[in-house]
Amino acid sequence: MKRFKLIPVGAALALFVSVPAFAVTVSPAGPISLEGATTLVKSLIPLGCTANLVGSITSTGAVSITSAKFTGQALCSAVTAANLPWSGQVNSTTSLTLTGVAVNTPLGNCGPSALNASVAQNTTQRETTIGLVDQVLSGGCTVSGSLTTTPFLTVN
Repeated sequence: MKRFKLIPVGAALALFVSVPAFAVTVSPAGPISLEGATTLVKSLIPLGCTANLVGSITSTGAVSITSAKFTGQALCSAVTAANLPWSGQVNSTTSLTLTGVAVNTPLGNCGPSALNASVAQNTTQRETTIGLVDQVLSGGCTVSGSLTTTPFLTVN
């Protein structure tokens, strides 16, 4: 008869936690800006604006957004960022999470909430694009958009 050894739950958890997560390397680290077309929908009313976010990124993919401004339609200039700084993390070569995102709008307040975004690198055009598709913010809001980073980021 074979004997089986049971691993205590604490030991099994320690083994699981000690397995390294997928680590990214982002370059260059330092100041970053993201700019592009976004659409915020609140109470079924869409508001299309150009977003300009400014912050920093570390070589390990930690993101801090310290400023966000919105331009375009007449109401866009009345959209203001709240709960800054927004923090985040590049999770992989194709995904990013940004937390604490909140804006005040003429239609009402949205957030704070976490957003999940795609990361796409076009090495030929030297362009990194952050994509948002129907991301839900508390307050009955959704946001979509495509933001290009300056500088071009390489994520490995």
